[in-house]
Amino acid sequence: LVATAGFAAAKGVPGDGAIPVVELMPLTMRYEADLKLTPEQIKAITAYREANMPKRIAGQKNILALRGQLRAAMLSGQPTGDLMRQVSQAELDHMQAHERCVVFMRTTLTPEQYTQLIQRYLDGLR
Repeated sequence: LVATAGFAAAKGVPGDGAIPVVELMPLTMRYEADLKLTPEQIKAITAYREANMPKRIAGQKNILALRGQLRAAMLSGQPTGDLMRQVSQAELDHMQAHERCVVFMRTTLTPEQYTQLIQRYLDGLR
């Protein structure tokens, strides 16, 4: 425990937020008017976001904490196997949550809206 205390400053570093493979919700909200979302779609998207955002934020905080612990263990020569498994599982859970969001968007938006959203997302990757 004492050995890891010296590495506390290394806990949170840029890029540790485990950037998801795909993130559509922010774009959906930003381009709500351009996508011409119906009131029903807006209601469904809002409900989905409100139900899932607290879990997403908690998951990201968990990833950051676990990565910090793993970093400290590596630097202090402590065992890392269990922490690596925990980080891997937390990141897998995070990616699966984003995949569920993509499925939700695909089933909530019309094919035209989904195509437009995906194009905006891909344009943002370039």
